[in-house]
Amino acid sequence: MRKLSALVLPLLLATSSLAWADPVPVKQVSDKLIIEFQPGTPGRVSYLKTAKTTFETPNAKIGTLQDGWRCGNSSDIIWNEKAYKLFSRKLATSLRTVLEKAHYPTPIAIDTIFDAPTEKERPKAMPELQIGALLKDVSANLCLKEHGGIGGVYMKVFWQVYSPEVKQVVFEALTEGNFQTAASEEIPVERIFLLAYEQAAKNFLAEQGFYNAVTRPSAPASAPAPAPVAPKPAAPERLTLKRVKPAAEPLTKRVTLLRSSVPTVITATGTGSGFFISSDGYLLTNRHVVGTDKVVKIKLPTGRELIGEVLRSDEARDVALIKTEPVGMPALSIREDEPNIGEEVYVIGSPLGDTFNTSLTRGILSGYRVLDKQRLLQSDVSILPGNSGGPLLDTGGRVIGITVLHLADARTMTGMNFFIPIGDALTILGVDLR
Repeated sequence: MRKLSALVLPLLLATSSLAWADPVPVKQVSDKLIIEFQPGTPGRVSYLKTAKTTFETPNAKIGTLQDGWRCGNSSDIIWNEKAYKLFSRKLATSLRTVLEKAHYPTPIAIDTIFDAPTEKERPKAMPELQIGALLKDVSANLCLKEHGGIGGVYMKVFWQVYSPEVKQVVFEALTEGNFQTAASEEIPVERIFLLAYEQAAKNFLAEQGFYNAVTRPSAPASAPAPAPVAPKPAAPERLTLKRVKPAAEPLTKRVTLLRSSVPTVITATGTGSGFFISSDGYLLTNRHVVGTDKVVKIKLPTGRELIGEVLRSDEARDVALIKTEPVGMPALSIREDEPNIGEEVYVIGSPLGDTFNTSLTRGILSGYRVLDKQRLLQSDVSILPGNSGGPLLDTGGRVIGITVLHLADARTMTGMNFFIPIGDALTILGVDLR
């Protein structure tokens, strides 16, 4: 396989494929109309101070790379921290280019021969604004050619503007960007990633709040006039569901029945797992599985597909409640008391997508932990991306937790898998079982 540029080489984890296919278009994003800075308007300098990324897993697959004759060889593009560091070196320059094209003030380096003016002689100017960029999502489908690549890259970037003047963030926004090459256009692979980022930056410049931050003195977010204090959101109305009675037989005698209660949750951006807690069609999953979608697809182990409505979700606790039509499938029983460390536990889910739906793995409960101020169960039971949202079961087949996090570092973190206690999930979603 031909090697890539310095950016993409560490992104690859090769997997062989014989099928030929053109690069698949990534998600399309529309350009917003940039609010240009008018020459002569008072304004403050802004620049990229910091750039970070979030990783759902330490080595997340973000797309497919093809090369060879008619792009017949296929491999996964893996996004990891090393790759991001290489990519992020160009981000400040790219953002500065976007700012300059829209005529916004940017830092100017001046060679000085004479002594610099004193503080009293120097004209007063508003402090520089610091911009932070958090890359929240990236996907790519590319095909290598002789002089570069063709295909596309999609990015989602969360921006914050920090003012040293008031020592706080004065504006923030979430924007998207993508870049799709023409079939005959070969562009260096690194440049395709940067052009997708630049479109997200242009959409950031289309936000009125950014223009206001540059042209006005900084003030707390509630300025210029104190905003009325919004009441705290009311706790969700309690939803009472019929409790499923635990079975007398152990899990090992009812595996087929239990697996039928664990469908694959399919969204526009990926797949996860879920499980029914009521014969009325209610099921639980992770919030990061459904994202901001209000409607998702539920694929049963039988192959039947249903439409599910996301009724409730909580981003901090990473849980979501979905309602679909009653399917006649048995729901899972919920354990009322908490399990003991050392108990044998099982996971059912769809690791790596629906192809491996209802996979069953076994381990022990390793402990109770607190990560990011959230209480979690820890186990060595094997899980992979796609298991998220599936149930953690005890030996009686009762749910004790929801799969949420897998720390996959083979050198130091083997077996570091985490689950949301089922009682906490039901409480935050306002679900009572009677």
